[in-house]
Amino acid sequence: MYMDLPVLRALEARNELGIGQYDSIDIFKILRDRENISIIITKMTGNISGFFMRKDDDTKLIVINSSKSLGHQYFTAAHEFYHIKYDVGMSGRICPINKYDEEYQNERDANMFASHFLMPDTALSYMIQKRTSGKKLNINDVIFLENYFQVSHKVMLIRLKNLGAISDTEAQKMEKGIIKKAMILGYNTDLYKNTEDKGTIIFSDYAELAKDLFDNQKISYGKYEELLIDGGYENILFGDNENLEGAKDDFEDSYRF
Repeated sequence: MYMDLPVLRALEARNELGIGQYDSIDIFKILRDRENISIIITKMTGNISGFFMRKDDDTKLIVINSSKSLGHQYFTAAHEFYHIKYDVGMSGRICPINKYDEEYQNERDANMFASHFLMPDTALSYMIQKRTSGKKLNINDVIFLENYFQVSHKVMLIRLKNLGAISDTEAQKMEKGIIKKAMILGYNTDLYKNTEDKGTIIFSDYAELAKDLFDNQKISYGKYEELLIDGGYENILFGDNENLEGAKDDFEDSYRF
């Protein structure tokens, strides 16, 4: 059976990372812990979803717009992961999932990869069968599926249409009022909301490595401050001055005789 290259790459990437055939993914954790990719989630103006930066093989960063829903952010992370892994030398922003211009072929490929990396056809079909036992999908089933795979409502509807599980008409009827419906069913609605209120969130071991150097007296407190500022961790320095002053005193005391 023919398989589009981005779909094949998505399945291969899951296999390389040891992700089970039907497992859902904690995309932020996987990219940080297994791919050594730092992630910054912060508010950005405009319609941009995110972008990536690559300084060298050891320095890879994905920046995601916190103004988008959490489900959208997960998709963006997987999309940018494709660019980092396969589009060497390229840097750009995510393209809307329904953009089909030839100019955006890389973006289409990244979207296809992200969709199948987060929820392969086999996993989606398996969970549909397990959930419905062959009965027709309803909105409750859709909400269950998108919360299991941690994807946005829009992406889930597109995948279900492409899989033939629902029709265009059924998808249109399911588009609106998703937060209220998910709440009534007892789901955490964070998946459908943006994260602007949480400020800038950083998924990286950079700060931990800097703290280890400081704790082991490999660098001075001044150098520790410099590293945090260079890495964009000003909130660590200025968010809790009392604790940091204590840390500075402890460091300086260790050099007193």
